[in-house]
Amino acid sequence: MKGVGKFGEVMAGEKGKVSYDEVAARLEKIIHSGSQRKPITDFVCRELRKIPHFTWVGIYAVDGSELVLASWSGPSATLHTRIPVGQGICGAAVTEKATIVVPDVNDDPRYLQCFINTRAEIVVPILRDGAAIAEIDIDSDQANSFTPTDKDFLEWVATELVRIL
Repeated sequence: MKGVGKFGEVMAGEKGKVSYDEVAARLEKIIHSGSQRKPITDFVCRELRKIPHFTWVGIYAVDGSELVLASWSGPSATLHTRIPVGQGICGAAVTEKATIVVPDVNDDPRYLQCFINTRAEIVVPILRDGAAIAEIDIDSDQANSFTPTDKDFLEWVATELVRIL
């Protein structure tokens, strides 16, 4: 399977032991399953949240000049269900068409607070033909928690998700 064996790193934490490659295999299977878009994106959010330092996971779709929350998994919902493109870290990632990793949200004036315990954020745009069509937004309650492996892994997930979005 493409992607499996590529990431390798095993993370352990309060959610237990998680292999990026095992998560990748499950994601690839569901994304290629032919299921409807919403159940797939819901599953992707739940699976990604199994990674110990991923506290909240959301997928936003680009709808004109706004990002609209399509799916999420976390301890609670966010008030930011619609974000103007260009606003916050989510809006910046779409505008820049590049992954943004924020080691400490308290040090980034673009951060739109969703949860009091969020310390770090990573946002990965999902691109089709050079245009941002959606994004993966992940919060962590630990500062400096996102690694180069996380970035590579999430960018791989984004290239897989473009198939169904």
